[in-house]
Amino acid sequence: MSATQPTSYPHPTLQMSVTPEQRERAVSWLQQAYAEDRIGESELDWRLGQVLGATSRRDLNQAFYGIVAVPFASHAMGLHPAYQPLVRPELRQQAGRGAAGFAHLSVFFLWLLGPLLVFGLSAPGSYARREAAKAFNFQLLSFFLLIAGVVVQAVFSRGGFDPVLGVMGLGWFVLTIVGGAKALQGEDWRNPATRVLRMRVLSEQ
Repeated sequence: MSATQPTSYPHPTLQMSVTPEQRERAVSWLQQAYAEDRIGESELDWRLGQVLGATSRRDLNQAFYGIVAVPFASHAMGLHPAYQPLVRPELRQQAGRGAAGFAHLSVFFLWLLGPLLVFGLSAPGSYARREAAKAFNFQLLSFFLLIAGVVVQAVFSRGGFDPVLGVMGLGWFVLTIVGGAKALQGEDWRNPATRVLRMRVLSEQ
């Protein structure tokens, strides 16, 4: 099906009101298209104006004519892929929490690679991406602290630093588990270690 303006299928759903989620998704889609140089700045402004001024699905669809191919099923039902969620919001939220929890807990078998994978595969600004950044920053900070502790032990304490290293290891384990559990629950938990020592290699925004 081409992306030209349809004239043959005036489905009743085209008269349905635009929901805030549909409008937000449409704006996000156009901004991404602009970031990928698929549309220019003036075209972005024009299409965003169409989205923000749309009161029905028919109006909202007009913002995407010429740049999105609409499958026949979506066309016939008055839907549009540019502003329809791929999954139900509750399922998307669960998937985000699962990925966020994996970012924290995967360090036990992938170390820094686990959070990096989630960070790279998650959408900017998403919950999973933020939690992956938190997990990566904490693990990197823990690694540097461990190296510093080993150096201090070797140079100054001659074995007397072993209990401190044990406490550090236990703290790392507990904070990693807590971070994963909080992420699985969807909480915006702040690791006390990275609160005190503000290392931000990956953006947590």
